[in-house]
Amino acid sequence: MGLIHATSLERWEEWERTRHRGRLLKHTLTGALRRQRGDDGAASGPRYVLRSRGGEGPRLLIAVDSATPTSRASLLTALPYLRGAVDVLAPVGVDLPETAGAGWSGSAPAGMDVEEAARALPGRGITAVVSLGQHLGAGRIAHEHAAASGTAAFVVQHGALTPFAPPLPPETTLLSWSDADGEFWRSGREDITVRTIGSQLLWQARHEAGLAGAGTTGAGAAQPAPEADPQARPVFLGQLHGAELPRRVTGGAAYTFCRLHDGLYRPHPSETDKLSRATHEVWRRRGVEFAPADVPLREVTSPVVAVFSTGVLEAAARGVPSYVFAPKAPDWVAELWDRYGMRRFGAPRPTPSPLLPSAEPAAALAEILDGAA
Repeated sequence: MGLIHATSLERWEEWERTRHRGRLLKHTLTGALRRQRGDDGAASGPRYVLRSRGGEGPRLLIAVDSATPTSRASLLTALPYLRGAVDVLAPVGVDLPETAGAGWSGSAPAGMDVEEAARALPGRGITAVVSLGQHLGAGRIAHEHAAASGTAAFVVQHGALTPFAPPLPPETTLLSWSDADGEFWRSGREDITVRTIGSQLLWQARHEAGLAGAGTTGAGAAQPAPEADPQARPVFLGQLHGAELPRRVTGGAAYTFCRLHDGLYRPHPSETDKLSRATHEVWRRRGVEFAPADVPLREVTSPVVAVFSTGVLEAAARGVPSYVFAPKAPDWVAELWDRYGMRRFGAPRPTPSPLLPSAEPAAALAEILDGAA
């Protein structure tokens, strides 16, 4: 099985809108109220800042749409290895410490709207762009520039892939975690080139746990993770926010697991909407206990369980027992489990540590990007 929408971004966006009707209604009503009050609608639109660093040779554009650990690990850990000049395009308010040091300069803090950001790119000597995809604002601006200018375009895989992943931009090189993931996301398209570099996120997790010799280098360096405790109460990683599955599947799996196996529920950071908070309260009243929310996932030493979270693979890379559990999930979930080697809860052995390259993926990414630029 491949992507549901392998080529059409418009159809993927239509599907995504159907999965977030409540959020869409809220935004529609908010916009209507602004118009009634006479507020300036343009001021509420997305705005972007462009941070720049010099270097030897042509210029690379990195489009970063969030400051999440997965986003930063996938795109910004390559910065210490890149030789050429670099531009980083990001939404206003996205805090990226990697671009705040000496040698970096930037546009006005108030930022640019979409059209201004697009006009700022031609003439800068950009010869390659890289992002997590065209489905987010900065990524779309970068890939539209690449298409219009004939610039080399790259997308870095940043998480486990489902059939509902957004389609890749046309004429793009995908830098994937594995050959299997590359073929899955490519989904038979002839305009997509796949190069496998591995996952920086999982590579860091393994090295932080001291399971692969020397620690990480560059931006990936971190303190070793605590030792796993296989006898501790398992922690179920929440995925109520996900668009791929209905809450009766993700929530049902979490609630059932925690009640049957004395698990602790760990909400996803995005579970802040009214429905998620109400669900959490109902579960608490029914006896479900919650894991501490202020402990980073990399410091969790208890066994980890989820429906299909990338956190399962992170835990496995750190040597922490990890499993999947979803009694009423559709068939594609089992296919995903098998692609990543995720083991069902109750299996004789936990999910094995993912196969990772010996070379740091961030360094491999930088080499490819420097070569394209």
